Amino acid sequence: MKNHCKIVLCFLFLCFSSPTNSTSLSSQSSSTHSISVQHCVDSERTALLQLKRDLLTAKPDSSFPQHPSSGSLLPSWKPNANCCSWEGVACHHVSGHVTSLDLSSHKLSGTFNSTNLLHLPFLEKLNLSNNNFPSSPFPSRLDLISNLTYLNLSNSGFSGQVPLEISRLTKLVSLDLSTYRLDSSKLEKPNFVRLVKDLRSLRELHLDGVNISGSICESLNQLSLLSKLDLSRNNLSSMFPKSIMLLSNLKTLDLSSNTPLSGTLPEFPIGSKLEVLSLMFTSFSGEIPYSIGNLQFLIKLDLRNCSFSGLIPSSLASLNQLVDLDLSSNKFLGWIPFLPPLPSLEKLLLSQNRLSGVLQDFERAFLSPLSVVDLSMNNFEGHIPNSFLELQNLTELKLFSNNFSGAINLSMIKSIESLAFLQLSDNSQLTIAYSSNLKLPQLQTLWFDSCNVSRIPSFLRNQDGLVELGLSNNKIQGILPKWISSVNLLSLSKNKFTGKLPVSFCNMNSLAILDISYNHLTGQIPQCLGNLSSALTVVNLRENQFSGSMLWNFTEECSLTTLNLYRNQLKGEIPASLGNCRGLKVLDLGDNQINDTFPFWLGKLPNLQVLILQSNRLHGSIGQPLTPNDFPKLHILDLSSNYFTGNLPSDYIGIWQSMKMKLNEKFLYMGGFYYRDWMTITNKGQRMENIHILTIFTVLDLSNNRFEGEIPEMIGDLKLLQVLNLSRNNLVGEIPTSLSKLAKLESLDLSQNKLTGEIPMQLTDLTFLSVFNLSYNRLVGRIPVANQFLTFTNDSYGGNLGLCGFPLSRKCRHLENDPSGKQQEDSGKKGTPFSWIFALVGYGVGMLLGLVIGYMLFWRTTRCSRWIELFFKAKKW
Repeated sequence: MKNHCKIVLCFLFLCFSSPTNSTSLSSQSSSTHSISVQHCVDSERTALLQLKRDLLTAKPDSSFPQHPSSGSLLPSWKPNANCCSWEGVACHHVSGHVTSLDLSSHKLSGTFNSTNLLHLPFLEKLNLSNNNFPSSPFPSRLDLISNLTYLNLSNSGFSGQVPLEISRLTKLVSLDLSTYRLDSSKLEKPNFVRLVKDLRSLRELHLDGVNISGSICESLNQLSLLSKLDLSRNNLSSMFPKSIMLLSNLKTLDLSSNTPLSGTLPEFPIGSKLEVLSLMFTSFSGEIPYSIGNLQFLIKLDLRNCSFSGLIPSSLASLNQLVDLDLSSNKFLGWIPFLPPLPSLEKLLLSQNRLSGVLQDFERAFLSPLSVVDLSMNNFEGHIPNSFLELQNLTELKLFSNNFSGAINLSMIKSIESLAFLQLSDNSQLTIAYSSNLKLPQLQTLWFDSCNVSRIPSFLRNQDGLVELGLSNNKIQGILPKWISSVNLLSLSKNKFTGKLPVSFCNMNSLAILDISYNHLTGQIPQCLGNLSSALTVVNLRENQFSGSMLWNFTEECSLTTLNLYRNQLKGEIPASLGNCRGLKVLDLGDNQINDTFPFWLGKLPNLQVLILQSNRLHGSIGQPLTPNDFPKLHILDLSSNYFTGNLPSDYIGIWQSMKMKLNEKFLYMGGFYYRDWMTITNKGQRMENIHILTIFTVLDLSNNRFEGEIPEMIGDLKLLQVLNLSRNNLVGEIPTSLSKLAKLESLDLSQNKLTGEIPMQLTDLTFLSVFNLSYNRLVGRIPVANQFLTFTNDSYGGNLGLCGFPLSRKCRHLENDPSGKQQEDSGKKGTPFSWIFALVGYGVGMLLGLVIGYMLFWRTTRCSRWIELFFKAKKW
């Protein structure tokens, strides 16, 4: 009993006699608590003040034009104040030693002097993320701060080799060296394996953007406590170990944007803690295992732009925690096994696969949290489920490029206030049903291309926030509406619009892409087009009936990348102000009535890749480039069917670097919409319409002009050429053997010139050649018969009276007794060294016989002739 009383008395004493003890725990988490303030260590305060002085005297970086002044940089860091109360500083609640320094997102810049940190020996947490120290290497000698458990140097501009000392911080629980700047930091010495080998306490490792040397091996298996691993954008290659995905505590694994990295998914065990798995933009392949259903905590699965195939496993339907599912841009087959959607699913992205079947309606769609549905570019068919139009949280519905049919009633979505993206294009059997007084929520994107639309929907008048409008390839007639004003992208091509281009288009200051090609529009193109060029990137007016001169004035702010005016009735000269459009990649003015000389001044445009001026009234000689760097990226040039004169432009041919070496260019991207440029060229003997321009396509067409002189040898240096057309000119001389160096050539047309000599045997090396036309020249000799030449017909050689051999019926006279045509016509192979030896021997014997017979005829009565006769009789020749 006495013992019980003692215990009660002790408890009461602790509760009432020591009130400060009840708050001692909270003081650990507050740098401003009175106990913390009383224990600031002078040497550590001095070190922090020196750190601030170094940052103030450092040269500011251009990324932060407003470099912090002494008053704005860490204003609470004052000499007479306690460092434990300063911004970003936390101290131990008893000793007062600095344990945490968090200067993240403070817009610090310049050179970071890490020696100041060495005077903070009790530091446990260091966060310098989201600043800018571009001239600074990673902080060194950090291993002397041996108590560090949290180190974050991410996105602060530190560059160079990750220091070896970090590998000695064996107490580290979290390490973040991520960077937005690719290749600015690297792991070579130490490499990745050496860095992590002794960091057995790590729970979080973020190295995204660091250039990692070598492959990721099984060494990560030693990090048994690891819960988050981010190795995205690391240039990783080889095979990723499956075992790392099976670490018992792993919750987040991000390997995205390592294109060469390959691997397959393991068999996931029951009880896995994995919550986030991102493999997008890698080379992972194979099938998704059925055991993925064991990942009951999975929240995000991102496998887009990989090489996965097979069926989507039905076990995915059991992942009730899944919020974000992205399997787009793979090779999945079959149907979707989880409709109705999973209870927590918010994003369903399955675009660009090979999925098929009919989608069924599902009940209680209005309760689903689903906000993004993207099933585009698959093979789904049947009606679009009404359930999709009942999703009350829906923001994006993308069903374009499928085989959906029937009618979709837009009145069903009028209550979905959150809907912003509605994309139903390229479902040719689908019709859009709506009433004349329909009011839809404020959309940002509306794509109804190829949806059998016969008029512009009236509800668009109320869509003030519309950014993208696509109604191309429909059956819309009449004039262009004047009330469209706010869009960034307007695509009305391949309809039946008539009349003039409204002047109201001049008020579309935010317009970036304008495509009204393939209509019946007339009149002049408004001069205001030049005024809009600061926002416009694409203007496509091809295949209309626009007329008049091009009187636009493009300013230096011009942003055009594509200007396509093909097949109109435009006259006059090419506006010189186009020279201000330094971003221009594609210029197509073909098939008009332009009367001008060669626009040599376009050579200064650094990005011009495609120049099509065919079928106009251009004249004069091409001339010489202004500088050796003119047209640096040009890989398609079509000047055909004009009136150019003089020699072929040898000086230009010598500097067209993009016809000699491969460039890596991409399509213009805007708001989820890839705009592909279209053109018309002559390829393989035919005018080809609607060819979207790929950078691997390389064309030189100078046909149907008045060029003269010889074909320059240097044309063989354009090694990327796929189409070369010099036909219908006045070219003379022989066919240069250097053409055999054009290994990628698929079409070669030199017809209707005045070329002489024989067809070079070396041209049989062009193994990709499928169109070959030398007709109507003055060529002579045997036609080479080897490789692709076996496939060419009489049409390739007609009008050359001196040619003989296969495939012509005209045999070569000196080989009449050899119906096989020696090795060429019989075997289709080039002459071997042995065949040449026999030929030389034959010629030698023939020459000897000729000399002997000549002597016999001339000296028949002499003793010499008698001796020769006796010699021949003895040899019986």
